[in-house]
Amino acid sequence: MYIEISPLRTLLVLLVTILFLVVASSLGVAWFIVNAPIREIPVWINLFNLNLEANIPTLFSSLQLLLAAVLLAGIAYGHRKQQESFHLWYVLATIFVFLAIDETAALHENLTVYVRTTLGTSGYFYYAWVIPYGIIAALVAGLFARFLIRLPRRSGLYFAGSGTLYLAGALGVEMLGGKYISSPGAEELTYTIIYTLEESLEMVGIAFFIYALLDYVTREFVQLNYSIRHGS
Repeated sequence: MYIEISPLRTLLVLLVTILFLVVASSLGVAWFIVNAPIREIPVWINLFNLNLEANIPTLFSSLQLLLAAVLLAGIAYGHRKQQESFHLWYVLATIFVFLAIDETAALHENLTVYVRTTLGTSGYFYYAWVIPYGIIAALVAGLFARFLIRLPRRSGLYFAGSGTLYLAGALGVEMLGGKYISSPGAEELTYTIIYTLEESLEMVGIAFFIYALLDYVTREFVQLNYSIRHGS
């Protein structure tokens, strides 16, 4: 039995899932505002809250990153079999495995307190993890600039666009959120909008990157089919 994997259908499934998670999180916040002050928060609210860790949105984001890592490793293997340049694809796969682990274990959040205490950061750098991660992101961008240019134009644009979306949320909106939440008179509703935008951009960015990878596979490896064989 052969299963055809459509890049566009995969993207639509991911986007619909993201929309569901955003709506569920927003409904939870609305419920909290309407019923505040309350002592006990229903389990489902924390389960879908985009601003919390170890819940369904975190699991989804981690799985997206892992899927991207698997696709990158598969592309690397394919190019290696064809005796083409493949090393940077494996490097990218490794980076995405780390990002998946980071998303699950909240490594960057745990780094914030140490960096903030050491450097005395505030304002846009209230979430101080953006400093080391931002530097690393800039170095990676420099390392892969030529790699990106050498890709087919379509894939290069898709990769750059999805990466921009992801970093706009992960670093850009995160810095805006840090500036806002550390300012006097910060309101919960406004901050909710900020972190919802942040997480949405991250998830949508990775969804489009997965689409870009699948699109690259179908074009570069000539209708690659994924097969599942039953029996002999």
